[in-house]
Amino acid sequence: MSAGASGDRISRNAGFAFVTQMTTAALTAGLTIFLGRALTPNAYGYFAFALSVVAVAILLADLGIAASASRYLAERRTDPEAVADVFTVALRLKLIAGGVVSVALIALAAPISQAFGTPGATWPLRGVAVSLAGQSLFLLLLGSFEALAKIRHNLPIVTAESVIEVTASVGLVLLGGGATGAAFGRAIGYVVGSVLALVVARRVIGRLRTRRDHPPAVAASRILLYAGPLLLVDAVFRVFSSIDVLLIAAILGGGATVAMFELPMRLVWFLHYPVGSVASAIAPRLASESGQERDVKSFMTALRYVTMLQVLFVPPVVIWAEPIITLLFGTKYPEAPAVLRALAPFVLLSGPAALVTLGVNYVGEGGKRIAIAVVTLAVNVTVDVTLLPRIGVVAGGWGTSLAYVVWVPAHLWILRRALDLSLRPLWITLARAGLGGAVMAAILFAFGTHDVALWQLVVGILAGSAAYVAVLRLTGEVGGEDIDVARGMLRRRVAA
Repeated sequence: MSAGASGDRISRNAGFAFVTQMTTAALTAGLTIFLGRALTPNAYGYFAFALSVVAVAILLADLGIAASASRYLAERRTDPEAVADVFTVALRLKLIAGGVVSVALIALAAPISQAFGTPGATWPLRGVAVSLAGQSLFLLLLGSFEALAKIRHNLPIVTAESVIEVTASVGLVLLGGGATGAAFGRAIGYVVGSVLALVVARRVIGRLRTRRDHPPAVAASRILLYAGPLLLVDAVFRVFSSIDVLLIAAILGGGATVAMFELPMRLVWFLHYPVGSVASAIAPRLASESGQERDVKSFMTALRYVTMLQVLFVPPVVIWAEPIITLLFGTKYPEAPAVLRALAPFVLLSGPAALVTLGVNYVGEGGKRIAIAVVTLAVNVTVDVTLLPRIGVVAGGWGTSLAYVVWVPAHLWILRRALDLSLRPLWITLARAGLGGAVMAAILFAFGTHDVALWQLVVGILAGSAAYVAVLRLTGEVGGEDIDVARGMLRRRVAA
């Protein structure tokens, strides 16, 4: 494949991934805003607690199988029979694990909720437990399409799931279902969505390999063997992603306190969606195919663009935390703005994190992530346990941010050694973008930090963004080549 064709294919996959991510981001953001306003702080806290428990439980439903299968699918994407073999084995493993864990969590919902002092979360937890099996299957199906460079199929699947989930959740909440209604709306979305995804997989991948006339391309034991270290990493990371909510519930109490952390956390996760589309298109190209080299150049280019994008998000999070929270959710979450500001380092690092973590998996160095994951979790827990009783819920934001200060550089170190990368250009990009971010922050500050009208938010964002881009241009970080790349991508999107 020529460099031009490869670049066009990367752009095309990244474009489909971006539209997919933005579609689900918009729908999820709308649902989050609706729930934050429609539910009481306690009810939203119960819903958030249930989601955090499921975020940990899904690691048992996945067992690292999705990430492991994606690697082997990417390595064999030019061999349809081998692809069908790998997918069939992985699907069987996932159906068994997901079904068992989902049933177990439904049965244990009450004692788990009681143990964390949130008995009101019992039925919301049962509702999201039903969604667990479908959500776990989604990890495999969407990851398989990404590994096979067929990301375009994710768009209708994700859109359908999101629309169904939002419609069902809003309807059930408006009918008086509260947090439980929101949870079962999520379940309806994932169950229907997973069925649609299986239908698409049948057309894209072909028939499942139900008969064995020859040994499978990759045995179940081999998938599970590589899934082992990925499971350990995922286990620690899943605990990491939920530990703040669980510790806040245990130390400060559930309900409204949890809501004041979880709403800002979900808000900053939306800023991660654009980068997810790039990562899903670029990272699989680090897998080693016979006769082809790893596409390191595209990876480093993407990392540079991602860094510039994430710096752009930091000034509004720091300067306008209070106006943003008030505009979206009202004034019933008084501690949420402080949490949002504390998450600013996380906002900066979460973009590169999506790219480097997937990159390490596709390079085949997943086992080296175990120690990093353990240290990252330890940092988060230490900060939370130490500071939650002293400074309150904002400690959860600082714990998450400081943990990512460990997580991202450590993954970059693995990739630097595995791919012989030079990271100096990345540090230069970060410095220049930081200067642009400081100029943008000054412009936003001029509009105020508390009572900022909607029109001022819009004008400030536009003016600050323009100043940010101007600084990048003046410092030489963004040049003619970058503008040509952007124009080329735009032309391909219009032509499509």
